[in-house]
Formats: sequence, structure tokens, C-alpha cells
Amino acid sequence: MSNDEDLCLAFWGPANDPGARCAEAADAPRFHVDVGGSPPLGCREVRGFHEAATASRDPRAAPPPRLVLVGLAEDAAAWISAWAEDSERVRRTVTIRRLLDDLELSAVATLASFGYGIEPALAVESITAAPGGAVPALLRSGVHPKATIEALQLGALASAESDDAGWFLHC
Repeated sequence: MSNDEDLCLAFWGPANDPGARCAEAADAPRFHVDVGGSPPLGCREVRGFHEAATASRDPRAAPPPRLVLVGLAEDAAAWISAWAEDSERVRRTVTIRRLLDDLELSAVATLASFGYGIEPALAVESITAAPGGAVPALLRSGVHPKATIEALQLGALASAESDDAGWFLHC
């Protein structure tokens, strides 16, 4: 059996006509890709997601150089096509969520490859992880959104002041 058939049997279980259900399961998006406020773009597979997830948890692990988007929905392909033509906003913050377990990663990336017969690939510049909706921690060097850096600086400043505010009285 192929991996898709195994996935289908695990998802749907044995049935009288698993062929029709397997076709639906194989074409269903398994990932949502959100790029800067766009509606969630459906994607069947994101190659490099596992490595990116590992790198977001462990700063010693190398992030993948690229994330390849496989099996984009029609609206997603149209949006990526518009991004390929945008010469002013080449770098974007991309949030990818795996629907199986709702694991979500954010990366600053540029569109590395796109075209007819070519699976779109994103060149990863940095990876961020936001545990529990908190201010994301910068775990990779690279280019990060200015708002994230300012939020981290304000958080560090507030914690330094709350730890030892007595220094101000003795100046």
C-alpha cells in the first residue's frame, strides 16, 4: 500500500467504497498558509515543515533552507502568483499551520521559485515560535519584523525594571 492509502485507511477506516473517500482525503488541504493577512491558503503538503518545527524548538538545529508548498488550492496558487509579481514586498512573514495537530510556525521568507510546473518554494530567513500566543521568541538570526523586536525589547526593559527598581533611587 502507498502512504496515501495508509493515510486513507487510518482516516476513514475500512469502508465499502474507500476509493472515493481516499481521493477526497488525498486532495484535502493538510496545511493552512497565512501570508500577511491573506485568507488562509490551502496546501496539501509543506516539505521542510518537520525540520522547521524542530528548529523552532531547538536553537541548535538548523532550519530548512526552503519550504516547498505542494498541492496548492486554486486560490492559493493565484495569491502566490500575485506575490511573484510584487516587486515592492519581496520578503513576508508566513505562518504555516499543520491541520492534523494545529502546530503553527512563523517564518520570514521570500519566494524562491515559482512558475508553470514548478512547486512554489519559500527561502527561509528566520523562524519564530510563539508559545501560547505570547510575544514570539527570536530563535534564529536573520530578518525579523520590527514590531516583534520592539515588543521583546519592551518586555526585557520591563522585567529589568521590575527586578531591581531601587537603582533609580540611589542615582
